[in-house]
Amino acid sequence: MKYFKIIILCFVIASVVSLTGVFIMKSTNMIGKADTDFRNLPYGIAIGINLCFFLGSFTILLNMKQNIAGNIVYHALSFFLLPGLIVLFFLFAGWDELWPGVLFYIPYLIVLFIFFVRLKKQNISNHKI
Repeated sequence: MKYFKIIILCFVIASVVSLTGVFIMKSTNMIGKADTDFRNLPYGIAIGINLCFFLGSFTILLNMKQNIAGNIVYHALSFFLLPGLIVLFFLFAGWDELWPGVLFYIPYLIVLFIFFVRLKKQNISNHKI
């Protein structure tokens, strides 16, 4: 159950950070300056990208198998392989500006990395006992 909590918390925290970033950038007129129907589209893009990361993070559930959780390489791959491939896909999809990467990808990867380190420390302390 703790792995599913990690997936959910990563999605929620990264979505809040991304949506807050979009709100701040819209407030300072860095994005969404045009008076069109699509001026609120970055909010949807933020949720959509975080949803892709959410679905790509289900490989974390592979850590329920002891041989994957015990091996650092497999443990790291289960956390970062699909989200990393999703980042590469979106980067190659051709963003013209830097803000989508910083605003949408980095928060999820940072939160995922924090949970990865916490879980690894917890597993190491459990094995020493």
